[in-house]
Amino acid sequence: MNVQKSLEEIETEFRTSIEIPKDIPKKQFFFCPVGLVGAGKTTVTKPISERLGLVRISSDELRKILKENDHDYSSLKKIGLTIAREFAEKGFSIALDMDCGNPEVKKYVEDFAEKLHAKVVWVHINTPEEYIFEKFKNHPPSWLANSPQTMINNYHAQKEKRIKENTHFDFLYTFDTSKQNVSEQIGECIEKINDFVIA
Repeated sequence: MNVQKSLEEIETEFRTSIEIPKDIPKKQFFFCPVGLVGAGKTTVTKPISERLGLVRISSDELRKILKENDHDYSSLKKIGLTIAREFAEKGFSIALDMDCGNPEVKKYVEDFAEKLHAKVVWVHINTPEEYIFEKFKNHPPSWLANSPQTMINNYHAQKEKRIKENTHFDFLYTFDTSKQNVSEQIGECIEKINDFVIA
């Protein structure tokens, strides 16, 4: 019989799984993607984190640990943002590999970044619905969802919520992960980040 881990143990496990860059950046910033379920946030955030030496906080990786230990996702935001804050306070730049479109997350990041005199890079992952739904249909059942329809339902629920919130963002760059030139888009975004952070 498996003994389920407590939230404290899960937080520790997740924290120790995070890749920590060797160097503290000269100019600190937060990389925050805004995009719905399946839009390709990790597709963009992971390589950008690797190339720019960011501490990447992945909500999907944390969600998986919570699910494996029979916890709901109510503590997801608190654990993820607490760990992000810890690394930021040490001087690291942070990539939040999650949908940062939630107004509560937006305020939290902006307030904390202001305290640290760090910039916030908002990017839009704006991938066509048809492409996302096709991706769901071709995705086998997994820990994340037991059917494509569940993923589509999650997408619609999240979309409806974002429309009601009507939060404004000043996006530095907009991605479309349905296109073949994602690596080129990533390169363009990194150039814009470098210009923006140094300015």
